[in-house]
Amino acid sequence: MDGPHQDPEIITYRIPRIEVYLVSDDELCRIEEGYGQVGHDFAFATNFLAFGIAFLLALMTATFSGPLKTIFILVVVVCGVGFVITGIRWLKQRKKVPAVIAKIRSRKTEPQVPPTGQP
Repeated sequence: MDGPHQDPEIITYRIPRIEVYLVSDDELCRIEEGYGQVGHDFAFATNFLAFGIAFLLALMTATFSGPLKTIFILVVVVCGVGFVITGIRWLKQRKKVPAVIAKIRSRKTEPQVPPTGQP
């Protein structure tokens, strides 16, 4: 053995100021839902756009037989529609979460110093 086990020295420093905001359960739920949905919509929109462009470029540069060409056109149309729908949802929803956070921050008041000299 190397000898007795010594705990590491822990050094802590005081945080000069901490700001605490009161948040309702409804606001927390809206923030959770907003961030999740906005992220998904953005991811789907970018993926639809990428796949749509890839299939469109393949359709424009290569020669395909009748049924295969129809499938490629269908994929391009579906990706285009998916991009528009999820892109519009993303554009509408992306400002809602910052609005909730701004509402919470607007409650901020000047700090109240507790009276001194009382037990």
